[in-house]
Amino acid sequence: MRQRARDQGWDTCFVVTDDRVVLGRLGRHALAFDDESTVEDAMSEGPSTVRPSIGIDALIKRMDERDLTTFPVTTPDGRLVGLVRRADAEKAVASVLPSA
Repeated sequence: MRQRARDQGWDTCFVVTDDRVVLGRLGRHALAFDDESTVEDAMSEGPSTVRPSIGIDALIKRMDERDLTTFPVTTPDGRLVGLVRRADAEKAVASVLPSA
Protein backbone atom coordinates (compact mmCIF):
# COMPACT_ATOMS: atom_id res chain seq x y z
CA MET A 1 0.00 0.00 0.00
CA ARG A 2 2.83 2.42 0.79
CA GLN A 3 4.32 1.98 -2.66
CA ARG A 4 0.93 2.46 -4.29
CA ALA A 5 0.43 5.76 -2.43
CA ARG A 6 3.91 6.95 -3.40
CA ASP A 7 3.40 5.89 -7.03
CA GLN A 8 0.31 8.11 -7.15
CA GLY A 9 2.28 11.07 -5.78
CA TRP A 10 0.55 11.13 -2.38
CA ASP A 11 2.43 12.06 0.76
CA THR A 12 -0.32 10.82 3.06
CA CYS A 13 -2.85 8.00 3.14
CA PHE A 14 -5.98 7.73 5.25
CA VAL A 15 -7.05 4.48 6.83
CA VAL A 16 -10.82 3.91 6.83
CA THR A 17 -13.22 1.13 7.80
CA ASP A 18 -15.49 -0.58 5.28
CA ASP A 19 -18.09 2.05 6.25
CA ARG A 20 -15.59 4.85 5.43
CA VAL A 21 -15.04 5.90 9.06
CA VAL A 22 -11.59 7.48 9.35
CA LEU A 23 -9.35 5.53 11.72
CA GLY A 24 -5.93 6.99 11.06
CA ARG A 25 -3.37 8.57 8.79
CA LEU A 26 -0.16 7.29 7.28
CA GLY A 27 1.89 10.45 6.95
CA ARG A 28 5.05 11.27 5.05
CA HIS A 29 7.30 9.44 7.48
CA ALA A 30 5.22 6.25 7.56
CA LEU A 31 4.96 6.17 3.77
CA ALA A 32 8.69 6.72 3.28
CA PHE A 33 9.69 3.33 4.67
CA ASP A 34 9.18 -0.16 3.26
CA ASP A 35 9.41 -1.98 6.56
CA GLU A 36 7.16 -4.86 7.50
CA SER A 37 5.09 -2.96 10.08
CA THR A 38 1.34 -3.24 9.77
CA VAL A 39 -0.82 -0.29 8.82
CA GLU A 40 -2.27 -0.37 12.31
CA ASP A 41 1.21 -0.02 13.83
CA ALA A 42 2.38 2.64 11.35
CA MET A 43 -0.65 4.92 11.33
CA SER A 44 -1.34 7.88 13.57
CA GLU A 45 -4.72 7.22 15.13
CA GLY A 46 -7.58 9.70 15.14
CA PRO A 47 -6.34 12.33 12.70
CA SER A 48 -7.93 15.76 12.75
CA THR A 49 -10.81 16.15 10.35
CA VAL A 50 -13.13 18.98 9.36
CA ARG A 51 -16.79 19.16 8.42
CA PRO A 52 -17.96 20.26 4.98
CA SER A 53 -19.26 23.50 6.50
CA ILE A 54 -15.79 24.84 7.40
CA GLY A 55 -14.86 27.98 5.53
CA ILE A 56 -12.07 27.70 2.99
CA ASP A 57 -9.97 30.39 4.71
CA ALA A 58 -10.22 28.58 8.05
CA LEU A 59 -9.30 25.30 6.39
CA ILE A 60 -6.22 26.76 4.67
CA LYS A 61 -5.14 28.34 7.96
CA ARG A 62 -5.48 24.98 9.75
CA MET A 63 -3.49 23.24 7.03
CA ASP A 64 -0.75 25.89 7.23
CA GLU A 65 -0.55 25.61 11.03
CA ARG A 66 -0.08 21.84 10.79
CA ASP A 67 2.09 21.88 7.64
CA LEU A 68 -0.38 19.60 5.85
CA THR A 69 -0.89 19.28 2.12
CA THR A 70 -4.21 17.46 2.51
CA PHE A 71 -7.05 17.47 5.03
CA PRO A 72 -9.88 14.93 5.36
CA VAL A 73 -13.47 16.09 5.36
CA THR A 74 -15.88 13.93 7.36
CA THR A 75 -19.44 13.79 8.59
CA PRO A 76 -20.07 14.27 12.34
CA ASP A 77 -19.89 10.48 12.79
CA GLY A 78 -16.44 10.34 11.18
CA ARG A 79 -17.32 9.05 7.70
CA LEU A 80 -15.00 10.28 4.99
CA VAL A 81 -16.67 12.70 2.58
CA GLY A 82 -13.55 13.72 0.71
CA LEU A 83 -10.08 15.09 0.84
CA VAL A 84 -9.04 18.71 0.28
CA ARG A 85 -5.63 19.41 -1.19
CA ARG A 86 -4.09 22.67 0.00
CA ALA A 87 -3.02 23.57 -3.55
CA ASP A 88 -6.61 23.15 -4.77
CA ALA A 89 -7.99 25.20 -1.87
CA GLU A 90 -5.51 28.01 -2.49
CA LYS A 91 -6.29 27.95 -6.22
CA ALA A 92 -10.02 28.21 -5.47
CA VAL A 93 -9.46 31.23 -3.22
CA ALA A 94 -7.22 32.91 -5.79
CA SER A 95 -9.83 32.42 -8.50
CA VAL A 96 -12.41 34.49 -6.62
CA LEU A 97 -10.09 37.28 -5.44
CA PRO A 98 -10.13 40.44 -7.52
CA SER A 99 -7.05 41.00 -9.67
CA ALA A 100 -4.67 43.70 -8.53
